Parts: sequence; structure tokens; C-alpha cells
Amino acid sequence: MFTCAADVRQASNLAKFLQRLEMPDYEALVRRSNEDPDWFWATLLDDTGIVFDVPYEHIRVADDGPEHVRWCVGAKANLTRSCLDRWVDGGDGERCAISWRGEDGEKRTWTYAELLAQSCKVANALAALGVGPGDAVAIYMPMIPEIAAAFMGIARLGAMVVPLFSGFAPPAIATRLADANAKAVLTVDATIRAGRKIPLEPVLVEALSEAPTVERVISLRRFGGIAADPHRDLDWSVTVDEAAAEFTPYPAAAQDVLMVAYTSGTTGKPKGVVQTHLGLVAKSTADFILCLDLRPGDRHLWMTDMGWIMGPLMLVSATLARATLVLAEGAPMSPADPFRMLRLVDEERVTNLGLSPTLVRQLMAQDPAALKQLDLSSLRIVASTGEPWTDEAWLWQLENICGYRAVPINISGGTELVGGIVTSTVLQGIKPCGFSAECLGVGAKVFRQDGTEAAPGEVGELVVTQPPMGLTCGIWQDEARYIETYWSTFAGVWRHGDWARRDPDGTWYILGRSDDTINVAGKRVGPPEIEAAVMETGEVLDAAAIAAPDDLKGVAVICVCVLAPGAKAGQALSGRLGLKVAERVGKPFKPREFIYVPELPKTRTMKTMRRVVRAVYLASNPGDLSSLQNPDSVELLKAAMGNRS
Repeated sequence: MFTCAADVRQASNLAKFLQRLEMPDYEALVRRSNEDPDWFWATLLDDTGIVFDVPYEHIRVADDGPEHVRWCVGAKANLTRSCLDRWVDGGDGERCAISWRGEDGEKRTWTYAELLAQSCKVANALAALGVGPGDAVAIYMPMIPEIAAAFMGIARLGAMVVPLFSGFAPPAIATRLADANAKAVLTVDATIRAGRKIPLEPVLVEALSEAPTVERVISLRRFGGIAADPHRDLDWSVTVDEAAAEFTPYPAAAQDVLMVAYTSGTTGKPKGVVQTHLGLVAKSTADFILCLDLRPGDRHLWMTDMGWIMGPLMLVSATLARATLVLAEGAPMSPADPFRMLRLVDEERVTNLGLSPTLVRQLMAQDPAALKQLDLSSLRIVASTGEPWTDEAWLWQLENICGYRAVPINISGGTELVGGIVTSTVLQGIKPCGFSAECLGVGAKVFRQDGTEAAPGEVGELVVTQPPMGLTCGIWQDEARYIETYWSTFAGVWRHGDWARRDPDGTWYILGRSDDTINVAGKRVGPPEIEAAVMETGEVLDAAAIAAPDDLKGVAVICVCVLAPGAKAGQALSGRLGLKVAERVGKPFKPREFIYVPELPKTRTMKTMRRVVRAVYLASNPGDLSSLQNPDSVELLKAAMGNRS
């Protein structure tokens, strides 16, 4: 059990918030937030000082049921006023908003005044091209300062942000642009990742042949790129840089769309998750400013991509908090610089770091000599999300990254909520791999399949019984899919798609996606339990457990593994791994087969795509692959599975 240092607890945003509300503890606040959501969200917006152009008439209207709750009815607001203008107008314009680092060591910084000016330039440039409120504008850029100006500029204009993963291939880009009816795209000619120059604008140009609604492209040509269509493809240095640096923010109505963020489904086309200005602001405040303790003057690094929800969340939460967003272009690690992310923590004096369990497992396999030379004492918060932990990786992080002082806060939720359902906080003890509490105002519960609440310690479906601000308004242009995906399993209750349990002491655990569940002869288990068992041996660096048809049991477990350095594939290793699974999970779940591969298919947020592994094993359609950050892994899987004995 980890307990946060007293000085960190006392100085935290959450402790001060509780004091202002005269609440005895976080648990009391959770209860009040669920019992009286109108009070909680109104109090949060007021306490945070969110700027309204027109105040709301009703904080919440739920006449159309929990599926379609409307927040801040009658209000008008633009999030850029709360994230940028109020700080500049209040005398904080020279505070550092963005500190950027390239892979080659290049550095740039923008103050809040500069970020505001650059955002206004983007808004003016788009407006001059005929883009207006409600029009969709996509961002296909790496993590450089201009991506922050792009996001804020589109929002300031009242247009709709469509963030795209910078590693997408043309078909994935075209699908999203066409679905969103995008009118314009902001891009760059190329980016640097893992030491290689990777083209972006040429990839976009190829995609545009299948996205007829796109009329204009503005490209930041860092490496001398040339327009494919001079009329359509404009140069950022002229179009944006020469635009005026002042633009009055559009007063968006509370239900106006700020962003459509695409998330991949198991089958079919990706889902366009709809978010509003006030929903994103409110949930970012509840999760990142209160629970993750992001304070004014903090330096926040989370190596992600604007195409995944963590990208917009990092930008919005950091600027809401008057913190500095540390942007890093490129990969978090490479053979030449395996501890790059942690080196940036040292050099940038990062206070709040975000990472994933998979990245930690990869760091564990490196020679620790270079790590010992780094000074990570600036860290106060080390947040993680994306997948379940193993005990070994969590404890390694606590020792080698947190230094037993920085608080290891695990949070889990999704794109659909722009934040978390369960979390830890600085005010509570934190058990390895667990979550110390539910997030505020979400009414988190664990349900059995019959819709009754699971008993303490019992595994079931994670659900949201009190829709919070920030919960998506729907799937873009697909109401039927929205209802079927999230609301059809339990009447009036949001099913998130994760297996979870809450222990008698109040600790929550996420056990993997419910659609990944393995059911062997009537006995169910989440893949992470099997994966954790094989990785516990130290001979496996990463693993994916899947279910496959079996003549005897109906279903058998197949485990696909990435070997740790020095481990040798073969029957002897498979035997040892099988015995470990039988010992730790149970004999029925001992894998029928072990397959060894160089890498597993991952998203940019390092989630293992088990459905892709299973599809390749069964030679079936793997569905949407556009979110993979390592698409070559699919061919490696096919080769390994084709050669298995």
C-alpha cells in the first residue's frame, strides 16, 4: 500500500477543494456528487472559474432519459476563454504554456500570450478560407507547438475539431474525413519518429481522393514539402503566419459540437465520439485538476498523439490549470535512447508524468545503468492508463520512476467520457495495480449479467449509473449505434465494456475488456490474469491471451508472447509458462499453445489489440486496423502463426 506524503496531500487541489466545501473526505464528495449531480457540476464550474458568454438557465435537463442528458442549457461558452484569455487578461501572458522538444534535441517554448496569438491566427486563416462555426476541420499533425494552436484555433472559430492519429494510413484518414464531412485539414509535410523522417502531407493527399468534402489543406512545410494542388494545398507560413493575431471567440451554445474523436470498434467503421466545449472542460477539471492534482506552474508530460483522446485532454487540462504542457515529438524510447521519456522528465523538470504499463515493462528490460544517472526528483504525480498493470511492473515503477515519493495514480475510462470512471487520488492509500476510488459524479458500479449489482470481490461489467458532464452526446451521425453500443445491455445504464471488481476495502480493479473474456468450460477469466502470470516468470516481456475453439473444452487459451532478452522459445519454455498459469490462474486456463512473436499489435497508447491477435490466429477479418501504431506486427503474427507446430 502506497501512502502519499503529508505535504503533497495538504497542498493538493483536492484537499483544498474539500476544505472550501467543508467536506470531510473524498468519499463524502463522491456520494454527494452522485446523489446531487446538479449541485456538484454547478459547484465545480463555479469553483474553477469557467468563463461563460451567456450563463446557463438549467445545469442539467434529463427529460429525454440518461442517454441524452443536456448540460448547461441556455449557456454559451468557448473553452479558449477559460484556457487562454482569462490567464492572458489576468496578467499571466508571459507564463510558459508549451515547452517543446524534438527528437534531435531542438527546443521551442510558447507563452500563454503566444499560444493565444497563434490560435487566433489559425482561426483567422480558416475564416478567410470560408470555414465557419459548425464546419469540421481535421488535424493531422505530430506533437509540435502548432498542433496546440490548431486545436485552440478551430475551437475559437466555433468549428468542429476532428483530431487524426499522425500514424494513420490513407484509408483510415479518408474514412474519418468522409464520415465527419471535413471541410479543411491542418497538417505538416513530415515528422521525425525514431530517427526517421515520416511523410504526412503526401499521405493526406492520397487520402483526399476518397474525401471529396475537403476543400482546403494548410500545411506547415518544415522540410521543404511542395503542394500537390496549389489551389487546395496552402502554405502555413503564408496562410497562418500572416493572419491577424486577434480573433473574438465564437460563443458556442452548450450543445454545439466541439470535437468528434474517433475510436475504433471491434467491427465496422470507427465511431465518432461527440464532445462539447463545456463537457470537455468540466470532466478535465474533475479528473485532471482535482484527482490528478494538476496545479498552476506544474510541468506536464504525457507522450501521446492528438489523434487519441489523451492528446486533447493534455492540452485542455494543462491550460485550464495554468500549467506548462511539455510536448515531445517522436517516440518515447528507441534503441539509441531507451529512456528518452525519463530523460525529458529530468531535463524539463516534469512534475506530472503520464505513462502506460506496457511502456514500463519495456523500460524494465533495459540496462538500468542509464536510468540511474537520471534525476526524477521533480516528479510529484505519475499517472497511468490504457491497460491493467502487473504487480511486478507497478512495483518497479514505484521504485524506479516514482522513487517512493511521487504518487502513482492509476485512472481508467475512455474516449467516450473524455476521462475516467475509476481513479486513485493523493488523499487515499493506493494498492498495487488498483484504483482507490471512483471518479466524481459518475455513479460507477459493477453489474452482473442480469443487471444486479455485483457483491464486493465479484467480477462483473463496469457501468456508469449517473451520466457525468463529459459523457459523449452520441456517435456522430449514428444514433442507433450509440444506443446499441452503450445503452442496450442494461436499461438506462451506460455499459463501458470493461470487466471490473471492487474489493471489500473499496479498491477497484480493471480486468480487461469484457469482449476479450475467455470462457473455458463455463469458467471465465480476463486475459490480463493469464498474461500477468506468464510475465511473472521474467522470461516474457509482453503477452496476449486469446480464446480459440477447442474440440474438447469448447474454448481453449492461446497465449502469444514477446520474449524477454535471453529467453529461448521452445517446448521447455512453453512448459514452464503453462505451469505458471496453472499455478497462478488455474489448471483450466493453462494455454493449449504458446506462440512467440517479435511484437504484439499496439495502439499509440500502447493498448494490446487482442482482437487482432485472435483474428489472425483464426484467419478471420481483424476489423479496423487504423489505430495500430505498428501495422507490420500483423504480418509478423501471420508468419509466426503460419509456422507454428
